[in-house]
Amino acid sequence: MSASPAFSIAAVPRAARAALQWRLLLLWALWMLVPTLIMALPAWHLLSSNLDYSVHAAALARALDMTAVSDLLDVYGRHQAVFTQAGSIALGVTLLISPLLSGMVATAARAPQPPGFAALTRGGLAYYAPMLRMLAWGAVPLGAAFMAGISAVDAASTYAGKVVTTGETALPMMLAQALMVLLIGLVTASLDAGRAILANDVRQRSALAAWWSGCMLLARHPVAALGTYIVISLVGLGLAGLLSLLRVNTAGVGVLGFTGALLLTQAAVVTIGWMRSARLFALIDLVRARAS
Repeated sequence: MSASPAFSIAAVPRAARAALQWRLLLLWALWMLVPTLIMALPAWHLLSSNLDYSVHAAALARALDMTAVSDLLDVYGRHQAVFTQAGSIALGVTLLISPLLSGMVATAARAPQPPGFAALTRGGLAYYAPMLRMLAWGAVPLGAAFMAGISAVDAASTYAGKVVTTGETALPMMLAQALMVLLIGLVTASLDAGRAILANDVRQRSALAAWWSGCMLLARHPVAALGTYIVISLVGLGLAGLLSLLRVNTAGVGVLGFTGALLLTQAAVVTIGWMRSARLFALIDLVRARAS
């Protein structure tokens, strides 16, 4: 039986409030600082070694002119391997941290009261193995969705080469790109639904079985599952985008400027953490309602 739209509407604020646990969000921000620092240190060293002793250092700290940008791009080109390596390490660390964070969210969702730091950490470690398996398995459907989307874009490009007017090519390309986003979004939702299955049933250890159960959950309760998932995602991404825009337009000069820029950056990270937590809270809530 499909869940009613009323359940879907009620689940959004309920999950949003439940995910506002300061200990959970603080741990999220602290753990995500690790890959951020790995990425930032080479860039920091690049800027420091090339701009710290410039006679225009104060002005360049507020805004880079085209000459400085050109010089920095030239230096970046000579040390591109360092940045590529740092990016690869940061990505690997992020992937290794992700199951721990998912386990912490699952622990918070199952607890009758907001858990403390120690309980969240223990729960994250207890859930680490199944969440890691879900992450590894997720590469398969995500890869399939990406390849299907690329095939659609290639087909639209091939069609564009055969038509005469530019207007005839815009719609097929937009539809192909929308299809790619839709497929990747559905797969991402199915993986989170699988994580909700793992979180709700500690006896479930198979990532493949949990993912398949998550797919069935989405198919049987599309309004409650996908409706809440989409609404929470739009709110979270909108807030994170706004905070990122404010950060881009904030000059991190001086103590106040640096502190403000850092807080805006961390606020955007926390917002993404809240969004992912709220989506999982909503799905776990749906799994429990379906089981009762």
